[in-house]
Amino acid sequence: MSVNKATKSLFKAADTPAKMVALGEEGVAEHIRTIGLWRNKAKNVVALSRVILEQHNGKTPRTREDLEALPGVGHKTASVVLNEAYGEATIAVDTHVFRVSNRTGLAPESTPEKVEKRLLEVTPDTYKRGAHHWLILHGRYTCLARKPGCPECVIRDLCLYEAKTGE
Repeated sequence: MSVNKATKSLFKAADTPAKMVALGEEGVAEHIRTIGLWRNKAKNVVALSRVILEQHNGKTPRTREDLEALPGVGHKTASVVLNEAYGEATIAVDTHVFRVSNRTGLAPESTPEKVEKRLLEVTPDTYKRGAHHWLILHGRYTCLARKPGCPECVIRDLCLYEAKTGE
């Protein structure tokens, strides 16, 4: 959520890779100081903007391989870009998706990559575009890390979490 707030002002100031490079690390940093690891993220945003300009004609790459080759872009971020920007049926696994998938029994796996693979197997194609958003929201507002809101949970009867709260 804090990332969305920070990037709103950043993208007003610089909405293209060329404008990000022109803004520079300090300029990007001014907009994102409220998020964690902001110095490193500002450095990566400027660096990846340069790569996009130099190697991709100013266009965000469309392949996972090219996205993950950009500075600061890992598997999860590549999945988000592929899903959001290009409409691909990917499921980005963040801390919320990982927790909810394991706790509920939807995709009980030991790593984010294994959770993603399992989620892609069990999620019907028609729901893959929105699945990570729904799982993130469920983890952010109901299936909280320290105190899950089991009494209010809409999937309580399907959930395999043995230590349900509110019983």
